[in-house]
Amino acid sequence: MGSLVTLNSPSEITMNQQPESIKKDKLQIIDWLIEHFPNAFFKKGNQVKPLQIGIFDEIIDFYERLDTPPFSKKALREALSYYSSSPAYLNCQKPNAARVDLFGNEVDVVTEEQAKYAHQRYQQRYVEKRNQGLKQETK
Repeated sequence: MGSLVTLNSPSEITMNQQPESIKKDKLQIIDWLIEHFPNAFFKKGNQVKPLQIGIFDEIIDFYERLDTPPFSKKALREALSYYSSSPAYLNCQKPNAARVDLFGNEVDVVTEEQAKYAHQRYQQRYVEKRNQGLKQETK
């Protein structure tokens, strides 16, 4: 959608209860991705774009050339998973939306099947959990 939701809004990124320190670590790695790949990763929800399938391999190629990597590959993978599970990312997965590489170049498009899967994930992760929370509040 066209909202101005930032990816670091705790209620918008994820509704699962992660310890604050783990979430903070992931957000710091996402900030690192935004700094190094500003045409592929974004903080504002309305700027988020679908990423190229297999982009993690490209990120790892860059990561392995660093003299002193600032975090582990596992932490990097978890942060990328966190980013790609955010409401903003799932919502940008519309049919025929352009997928971008690390430099922001359009390299592919989201298929109908991929868009449907992203919509289902969004519904499962956010809408159903939000509705469960509302039901518990009214008891």
